[in-house]
Amino acid sequence: MTTKTLTKTMKSIIKENAGPGLTFKQSEIPQPGKGEVLIHVKFSAICGSDLHIYQWNDWAAGVGIKVPGVSGHECVGEVVELGSGVTSFTVGDRVSVETHIPCGECELCLTGKQHICENLTYFGLHIDGCFAEWAVVPEVCLRKIPEFIPEEVAAILEPLGVGVHAAQVGDVQGKKVAVLGAGPIGLYSACASLALGAESVYISDLKQSRLDVALQCGDFKAFNPAETPISSIFSGDNKADVIIETTGSSRAFNEALPYLKKGGKAVMVGLFPGDVPVNLSSIATKEITLSGISGRMMWETWDLMEQLLLENKLNVLPSITHRFSLEDFEEAFRVALNGEGVKVLLRP
Repeated sequence: MTTKTLTKTMKSIIKENAGPGLTFKQSEIPQPGKGEVLIHVKFSAICGSDLHIYQWNDWAAGVGIKVPGVSGHECVGEVVELGSGVTSFTVGDRVSVETHIPCGECELCLTGKQHICENLTYFGLHIDGCFAEWAVVPEVCLRKIPEFIPEEVAAILEPLGVGVHAAQVGDVQGKKVAVLGAGPIGLYSACASLALGAESVYISDLKQSRLDVALQCGDFKAFNPAETPISSIFSGDNKADVIIETTGSSRAFNEALPYLKKGGKAVMVGLFPGDVPVNLSSIATKEITLSGISGRMMWETWDLMEQLLLENKLNVLPSITHRFSLEDFEEAFRVALNGEGVKVLLRP
């Protein structure tokens, strides 16, 4: 099956060198190999890790990113060609991508924890990604998307799944939840907490524009911690049952931790730039459960997420605040880096 194009090249955004920046250029249309699928990308989305790659910080420099390579890992597309041995998809299927590429052989893979596989690699980091018109994706990390999910929402299912996973691990039903950060992952964690039956959800951010977007997505109690200290919200016996940390700020986490109930849960989602000083004695004496989150369960989180969307319990479309063409990626990254938007989409 040939691709839907008369040319041999495509628009793409490339990480050309191990340093700051990305480059828009024409590159060859990839061909799927064994166990791979070629998709025509409809929308891709900028992730926080893409910003790290763009800036080329210590995290980006240390995770083995393919250079040169096509960046991007959040997307929705249509299957246009199948590599040999592919049996789960047909040409014309609408699909999204699970970034994790598990080995399928280690103990974690064999016990249902493929998302933290011992030999894990990532789409868009270790192999070419989806900031392009076409992308080759391993069959093992493709997901068919139901028709009831709008195309733009289908482009952000990967990060939405992180929020759903965080709320699952937080066991938020009937609980008072405090989400630190109203960027995409924080907002999706808050949306998922409401969808999974939290009694109340508080969400904080230093940018009012992000809090305004959050309030379009759900009935949250939004606050700016620089103007309204968390101590004035969770005081006395009125403490949070669950904290979901998405900022990667040690200050934000340490300011919030004293206001977590005894026996409460702290769910760690954000990536911290370095070592974080934490009062471990208070975690021990209060019997706080500290849990880490890495992506989504394959495929349990996706099943739950789709069910919540079908039931109209996840109102996330307002989180998509900006849309740009691939050619305008520099402006798109500027908006994302400055926090002017929440979720920024690129369209080939």
